[in-house]
Amino acid sequence: MAIKKTVQLTDDTIKVCNNLTLHTGAGINWARSINGMAEQFTLLIEDATPALTDMEWNAFYSLHNGYMPHPSPKQEADLLFWHISEGWQYDGQVREFLGTEEAALNLIERIKGWSTSQRLAVIYKARAYWRNRPIILDDENDDE
Repeated sequence: MAIKKTVQLTDDTIKVCNNLTLHTGAGINWARSINGMAEQFTLLIEDATPALTDMEWNAFYSLHNGYMPHPSPKQEADLLFWHISEGWQYDGQVREFLGTEEAALNLIERIKGWSTSQRLAVIYKARAYWRNRPIILDDENDDE
């Protein structure tokens, strides 16, 4: 499915699109660059995703159910261990998924040892879990 949308791109996004474009002298191929970015992102997420048990994944899914993330991806990644800690202490579902305090502490320590890319991969997959629904193609959300 191909769609045509009007979007505003930041300077950093324009630089990435420029780097992804096969330069033929015709300028930036916006569609190919953005689609290429999505393909590369998918590969990076798959490569960076750490090994987790089903119950650990369920804890992350539970944490991200209706959650409003921090606007900074870096800060969001840096806070991931804290969210698991708080979830284990105050959310019965997270506590049920992680089981013992020892298991929760083990996961928290593992998260602290993960790279930013690994943390972002888990966050992305947890968000994607809740967004597994049809994509609405309208212009209502163009400014988001």
